[in-house]
Amino acid sequence: TTERDAFLALSYHKEAAMQILPQQPVSIAKILDASFKLFAVCFTKIIGFAAILAALYIVLTVLTANLGAYRSVSHSAQTKASLFDILPLMLGFIGITALLSFVLYAAMLYRIDNVAKQHEDSFFEALTVGLKKFPPMLVALILYTLAVIGGSLLLIIPGIAMLLSLSFYPLGIVIDGLGGYAALKASHRLVWGNWWRTLTIYMAPGILMLIVFFTLGFLSYQIGGGAAQTPGSVGTMDIISNLLSALVMPYFYALAYVIYHDLKLRKSGGDLAARLAK
Repeated sequence: TTERDAFLALSYHKEAAMQILPQQPVSIAKILDASFKLFAVCFTKIIGFAAILAALYIVLTVLTANLGAYRSVSHSAQTKASLFDILPLMLGFIGITALLSFVLYAAMLYRIDNVAKQHEDSFFEALTVGLKKFPPMLVALILYTLAVIGGSLLLIIPGIAMLLSLSFYPLGIVIDGLGGYAALKASHRLVWGNWWRTLTIYMAPGILMLIVFFTLGFLSYQIGGGAAQTPGSVGTMDIISNLLSALVMPYFYALAYVIYHDLKLRKSGGDLAARLAK
């Protein structure tokens, strides 16, 4: 009975995932609906990676708070020596966190894609894929940063435009196996012509997330009596915010996946076919 229940549960999840992704371009509302459904189906597959990220961010928050405590005290020679003692640890942990963030991000995208396509995988398989995708992800990030900064230096608007139009490069690398530069080109080609639409899709959940984090910050301030946080201390709300980020950010990965799928349908002529069918 247990094996039968497990089989039925797996079959249900596969059927649910199969029905999530639209087979033709759809409205913004349906994209958001599909993203929530995909996130729900993928949740157990990606929560482990998200928990690792949350732990890393909490440790990073603690280290940052301690670094702030060192800087806030007197500028004696002993204090400066202590500051230089913790600084390499801080920089090293930031580097490790950044590297693992790339790996875990790629691993989560890989598992989301496999759920959507009904392919089986494992935690360690996804982690291995994340490690393999790190070099092109790093190359793409460097090029992405240079493009956005360059566009912002010339005119602010091109920088803002490229900030969004190039942002789907991780999906091109993980899902379509593209190199860093090719993934950036593919992202720009897909988004261009659908830039405002893509921004609008992100705005609704993005504004909701900002409201939640603003509310947490307000509650933290009220609970603390409006007093400034003691240097070197980490508040409960800081930890809650990091844990909440670990839960919320994977949703945006699922949303990006659905948007990417929709953009590819539109560029492949699916949009024209859908209009002709009406």
